[in-house]
Amino acid sequence: MEWLSLIITLVAALTASAIAIWQARTQRVRQVEDVYVARYWSLLDRLSVHTFRGLDGYTPCEEEELAIRLYFRLSEDQAALRAQSWVSDDTWRDWSGAISAQMSRAPFDRLWEETREDSAAGRDYAFTHLKQLARNPEYDPRPTSLVRRWSHRAPRRERRDAES
Repeated sequence: MEWLSLIITLVAALTASAIAIWQARTQRVRQVEDVYVARYWSLLDRLSVHTFRGLDGYTPCEEEELAIRLYFRLSEDQAALRAQSWVSDDTWRDWSGAISAQMSRAPFDRLWEETREDSAAGRDYAFTHLKQLARNPEYDPRPTSLVRRWSHRAPRRERRDAES
């Protein structure tokens, strides 16, 4: 009977520990995602309404071009975080769709071409993930190991329309 009590206690303690670890990791993933959403909006705040709307023929000023290029770096960072399991499935679906859509709009599309040329010439980041996402909107850099994906998966997150 003592062994049964010990086993039950041990199983309960292990279960409670696993749940606590899962909850802490989930909270950490959400905090990382929130930081990147805040960075996204701070970059968008630097764009004029003409640039934001993607009006053809409008040439953004130097500060706006810098903000767009920083947006590309932010997007690459987001994909790299996804590859390290720091971005949930639901959030990545939202982010990847928004990134693909934004990169195909003027003036982002023109600046992306320039950025890709700079990258190929070694004057900028490699943009490994962003190049793949530009070619394939369904691209997902998540880890391929089932154990790693399961152990790092955050539970579903409530959808917020205001996020990227």
